[in-house]
Amino acid sequence: MAKQQVLAKVEADLRRGHVHPAMQRLASLTAAYPDDLDLRARRAAVYRQVGNLVEAGRWGFLSEDAAAEEISAFEKAHPGAWRRLLLLKVNADPADELGPVAGARFARLVEQAEQEGPAPVAWTEVGPRPQFPGSWRDEMPCLVAAAVGLIVVGLAVFGLVSLIRWAL
Repeated sequence: MAKQQVLAKVEADLRRGHVHPAMQRLASLTAAYPDDLDLRARRAAVYRQVGNLVEAGRWGFLSEDAAAEEISAFEKAHPGAWRRLLLLKVNADPADELGPVAGARFARLVEQAEQEGPAPVAWTEVGPRPQFPGSWRDEMPCLVAAAVGLIVVGLAVFGLVSLIRWAL
């Protein structure tokens, strides 16, 4: 079903007072379009309507009109900065698309996550992840390939020496 059709059903559900189906439809849409700021704002508005300040703060975190008490409730419910960053469920860094208030709020969260550790924030195709420095585990496939290559070369040299001795 197209996004606009689902949004029309959400509006119809809300007009009839059917909040739960509207929330489910918006949850499906935000899962399908995680970087759509308008969908996030709509989802925050529904949570605001039912009085769930934590979720309103979560989904309104990237919008300009999120109330301070909603953001505070979200931060209090999830004190870890990395946890909050992951709970935003964004795939791409939204910093360029945010307004000044939400942009500053998001930059503060990223800075807190980097200070909290375990590593700086790196944006991957599935969203923010800790960017760990390279370790010996990263080099393991190369080490295994080098060891196998040395064994093959050693066996080839041994076979060649054996063939030469046999021929003489």
